[in-house]
Amino acid sequence: MSIGRRNLAALAAALAVLVVMLSGVPATPADKTLDDLLFDLQLVPLEGKTPPPFELERLADGQRVSLASLKGQALFLYFWATW
Repeated sequence: MSIGRRNLAALAAALAVLVVMLSGVPATPADKTLDDLLFDLQLVPLEGKTPPPFELERLADGQRVSLASLKGQALFLYFWATW
């Protein structure tokens, strides 16, 4: 059975979320806000801030996608490294 690149990327993302959820993060206290929870996971929104320009290669077709081409759209970037 062959798994396509898109399906493999979706599976990897789902597994990463599952690992984070099961990694021993304590139960959420009722007094924590969403911003506090995102900060704990080092997911800090850049709302109102301008990120530096950059381009990435799209996994599906190899085309380059620039951050500027996605202006006005909601965007979630998650950089993960194992070093």
